[in-house]
Amino acid sequence: MQLVMLHGLYMHHTIMRPLAALMRNRGWQVDGFSYNSLAIDPERLFRRLDQRWRPGQPIYLLGHSLGGVLIRQYAEQRSLPPGSRLITLGSPHQGARVTRQLQKWNLLRLLGNAHEHGLMPSGYRGYEADTPLGSLAGDAGIGMGNLLLNLSDTPNDGTVTVDETRIDGMSDHIVLPVSHTSMLLSSDVARQTHHFLSYGHFHHQPLDQKH
Repeated sequence: MQLVMLHGLYMHHTIMRPLAALMRNRGWQVDGFSYNSLAIDPERLFRRLDQRWRPGQPIYLLGHSLGGVLIRQYAEQRSLPPGSRLITLGSPHQGARVTRQLQKWNLLRLLGNAHEHGLMPSGYRGYEADTPLGSLAGDAGIGMGNLLLNLSDTPNDGTVTVDETRIDGMSDHIVLPVSHTSMLLSSDVARQTHHFLSYGHFHHQPLDQKH
């Protein structure tokens, strides 16, 4: 089965290599996918994703942080093949408080145009597609967000709060003890990713290592 991975802000597909290796060990063919996260052209990005489709087969998409927001938008604008599934890791589906703080400091330019494509809080959003979406959050609380502002009033991964990763219409949600960056290195994240993409839900009990 083919899995297309989208990285987050400022990154390149190479940042996904550790998680990609863990997924390959579970039988997935992983497609590294890079895009300019500071100059997002959604339609161009979505056309590139269209080219990853294989006739008669579902498409499996994973997005980290901003990448997860973008694959959610993609599913909302396309009719994906039956059996397709999405998983987002540390993705701020409700926008990110960190973005609002950068706006207050007149520093939105640091995000390029990413704040226009889902990073700015703008009222509660719901997921509007039929393709199952699983959202995985971290609560280790270590990362850039806690350097810019204090997120300690709510569980967070150091950049994105757990609440920001929730969205009405998602199929399942799980929180693991990982940070925004360490989730890309985590065998537990890989196991939960495999489980959701295979079965359409996370494993909410201690995982059997065979799964």
